[in-house]
Amino acid sequence: MKKMNLNKFLAAGLALAGIGLASSASAQTELLIGGGNATQTLLYDRVTNLFGGPANYTLTTKSTSPPVSTYIGNIPSLPALGQVTIDFSLLGAVQGLQDLASQTDETTALGNQVPPALVVSSSSPIAGAVDPSLLNGVTTLEVPYAYIKYPANAPDLGNVTNLTVRQANYFEGANGPYFPSVLLGGTSTNDAVYFVGRNTASAVRTEIDANIYYTSPTIATWTNIGANGADIIPDPAGGQSSGSGVRTLLTLIPNALGEVAFSDVKSGYTALSFEGVAPTIANVQNGSYPLWYYEHWYTNNSVALSPNQYTLISALLTAYTNTSYQASNPNFVGYYVPLAGFTFTRPTDGGPISSTAY
Repeated sequence: MKKMNLNKFLAAGLALAGIGLASSASAQTELLIGGGNATQTLLYDRVTNLFGGPANYTLTTKSTSPPVSTYIGNIPSLPALGQVTIDFSLLGAVQGLQDLASQTDETTALGNQVPPALVVSSSSPIAGAVDPSLLNGVTTLEVPYAYIKYPANAPDLGNVTNLTVRQANYFEGANGPYFPSVLLGGTSTNDAVYFVGRNTASAVRTEIDANIYYTSPTIATWTNIGANGADIIPDPAGGQSSGSGVRTLLTLIPNALGEVAFSDVKSGYTALSFEGVAPTIANVQNGSYPLWYYEHWYTNNSVALSPNQYTLISALLTAYTNTSYQASNPNFVGYYVPLAGFTFTRPTDGGPISSTAY
């Protein structure tokens, strides 16, 4: 996989298509964006901003968990694109990378079958068993992750405020009816603690597993098929497809812990410290909190997209990575780490974190 800056990323795609930087007139332009849903709020914000407001587009939503939606309208600043259709199929970062590499169709909110043209992922291709040489990628930001609890439904986890690597590894594979809270720092030996994990299509799952050295393809993750905690069963899907799904189950399964991106830590939920370090943006920026990885935007380097598709990608990427936006927008601040001023690097998913300031 080639990593490059924004201008080189776009120039590489334009050169592959054999075109210049100018867009060409077209009756319509369609772009399917696949991948992870950790940054869905940012993606939707930048798209609606590009359209210039609700008067300029229609929105069709097929699913919110995972997010599958389609925007159709006209972009005032890019009239040559004609009618623009932007499909989001945010099924998971790993699945997005696999579908991008193989050009496998995904189903849009309108029911069409379209392969991803662009994939947003905070997991690397290698972590998803994808040949990195097939893709071009540009770094956009850093996505942090956390373990969370829902205190209102976790009476026995009041003392559980931190997980170590060893606790997290053991808990992910062996929790449930015979896993008392005392093993995580609680006080009871007679209760049960459940894990609500993400599925294998998710970067949250991939990246947290890499950080806690969990290598089994399966986890002990649970779901609820009824109206109360008595209906807790092993999750037949192997995990949730979105952070909102994790949050919902934490309200239904007593004494449960889940895994999400920072953007899914909503009011009423508490993020746990990891290895004694609080889960804050500041602690990611100072190199002490390790549950994070870079987000990249990827294209398939053997697929020649249209001039209009590259023009649209360029406009979205420029708005998304704008330093002022990343530094001040409420959709960004507190949930993601901006590229500007970040002085640490890690070469692989879950790999060592090194300072670049010296």
